[in-house]
Amino acid sequence: MRAITVGKFGGPEVLQVSEAARPVPGPGEVLVRVLAAGVGPWDAYLRGGGWTGALPYVPGGEFAGVVDGDSGDDAGFDDGTPVYGYPGLTGCYAQYVTCQAEQMAPIPAGLPVTDAAGVPINGLTAQQGLTDVLGISRSDQVLITAAAGGLGHFAVQIARVLGASVVATASPQHHEFVHHLGAAVVIDHTQPSWPDQVRDVTGGGARLVLTCAAPTLVGAARAAGDGATIATPVHADYPDAQRVSWRPYNGQPRGSQLIRMAPWFDDGLMSVTVEARYYYENAVQAHRRVEEGQIGRASCRERV
Repeated sequence: MRAITVGKFGGPEVLQVSEAARPVPGPGEVLVRVLAAGVGPWDAYLRGGGWTGALPYVPGGEFAGVVDGDSGDDAGFDDGTPVYGYPGLTGCYAQYVTCQAEQMAPIPAGLPVTDAAGVPINGLTAQQGLTDVLGISRSDQVLITAAAGGLGHFAVQIARVLGASVVATASPQHHEFVHHLGAAVVIDHTQPSWPDQVRDVTGGGARLVLTCAAPTLVGAARAAGDGATIATPVHADYPDAQRVSWRPYNGQPRGSQLIRMAPWFDDGLMSVTVEARYYYENAVQAHRRVEEGQIGRASCRERV
C-alpha cells in the first residue's frame, strides 16, 4: 500500500510517499481503508523528534474511512461501513490502518468524510476535558482559551450542547467565528489585560477553565478565581498552582464518546471547521502550514 513515512527526524521535507506493508488486524482490531486523515500539531511534534519508536514510521493519529472486509463483524462493523477513529498517534497517513474496535465509531450521517477525519483527537480531548475533568453541567459558566483553534472550537460547541455559558478568548479576527460557535462573550487574548477582562465578566474570576494552548496558561491562571479548576492537555510548568487547581490530562481514544457526539453533528448542534484539505502527496505543505500556525485543523485524502 502507499503511505507517508518518516525515515528520519526533521522538517516537513522528511515526509515521503512510500510503499509499506498493509497492516494485518490483530485481536479486537478492525481493518479500515483510509479515505482521509487528520493533520494536527501532534504530527509535527512527532516528526520533529518526539516519536520514540522505530524508524521509519507512518504518521497520523486520526482517520475517516470504510471498514475493509469482515474484521469488524464481531464489533458490529460491516464491510464498507463509514467509520472514524483515533487508533493512536501514528499509522493513519496510509491507504489502510488497523484500529481497536472500541477506539472508533460510525461516521454520523451529518458529517462529511473529509471533515470527520479532523474530529477524533481534538473532539475527544475537548469532550473529556469538559465532562470527565471539569464536570460541566447545565447553567455552569466555563472559560475556554484559544477558542478558535482545533481543540477550542470543539470545546465551545460541546459546552453549549451541555448547557453551559461560554466565555472565550481568541484573536480579534476570530471573534465572529467564536461567537457563531456559541460563546456568549469573546475576549481578545492578544491584549495584556485580557485576564482582567475575564475577571470582570465572570464576577471576580472564572471557576471552571479549559486552557487549550500553551501561550494562554499564565493568563488563564490570572483570569481564574480562587480555588478554580483549570483543565488542560498542555503539559508544562503551571503558574499560581497554590491558588488554583491545575488538572492536566491527555485525550483518550474512546469510540463510545464519538458515538455520544453523533446526534450533535446530525442535529446541526456541532460542526468541524477544516481550514485546508490536501492530497496525501502534499502532506509536506500541510505540515508546513500547521507549523506556521496558520491552521489548527486540516485533512489529507487519497487522490482518486
